[in-house]
Amino acid sequence: MLAESGWVSRAQKISLGVAAVVLIGLGLAFAYLAGRGSSDDSAASSGGSSAASSDLPPVTLGSVEVSGEGSNGGGWGSGVTLLFTGSDAAKPTVAKGSATGEYDVTFDRPVTIAQSQLDAVGTDADRLLMKLGWDATSQTLTITATAWVSAISRTESGTDGAQASIVLVRTPTPKLTNKCITMSEPAPYTKLDGITTVSGKAQLFEAGPMTILARVPNTGTTSTKVKTASSALEPYSKDVTLPLLDAPAEGYISAFEPSAKDGSPTCEVDVPVYMSPGG
Repeated sequence: MLAESGWVSRAQKISLGVAAVVLIGLGLAFAYLAGRGSSDDSAASSGGSSAASSDLPPVTLGSVEVSGEGSNGGGWGSGVTLLFTGSDAAKPTVAKGSATGEYDVTFDRPVTIAQSQLDAVGTDADRLLMKLGWDATSQTLTITATAWVSAISRTESGTDGAQASIVLVRTPTPKLTNKCITMSEPAPYTKLDGITTVSGKAQLFEAGPMTILARVPNTGTTSTKVKTASSALEPYSKDVTLPLLDAPAEGYISAFEPSAKDGSPTCEVDVPVYMSPGG
């Protein structure tokens, strides 16, 4: 009778109320999840777009230079300087590559570099124990250290106007001067071939002689002596033959003055170099 007359029982009302609450809760949950997913997709899309492109204008390399010198923070730097056309340089970021001695340099904007520009300084770079390569597709400049790789303790990079620089720093700082002897040639961490000129300044007891060694520890050594013009601080220069080696090797050009008392080395300097087989 009640059902037929349109009346609903108390139990039925309760059931209908619970069902409504459940449906409303599910609707709110689905709406929240849908909104969150849309927000995440939007953020991911925005992040991907930002990582894949740059709003900075592209730049073109005008010239490249390589150099070696002492680093202000200690150690010895082998550097690559990129001079871009225009007023601004692309900012470099350096990361270790997949191979030993390999460093990958990427930039904060699109860059145009011709491999021929890097090849033009290839001989000088090789002398400074570096090889340079450019991958236009990945926009990566690769600097590969060819010797004394284990001595590289850090990298430095930066920009100054239209100039960008990348430096591989080897430590500790080479000992180029010691009391009475200073060596200016050869430069540290350079490649030597055949007969090498060793020069600098020295203040020797009775004008010397001093001893100059070309040595690869536990492998081979050549020795020569040189005198200076007087007992005052004087320049010296001597051609030195490299030791016989089976293959190129890391070694040192060393100089010292034998002690007048017992002949032991004094004022010793050691310049790390990479020697080709001599003889």
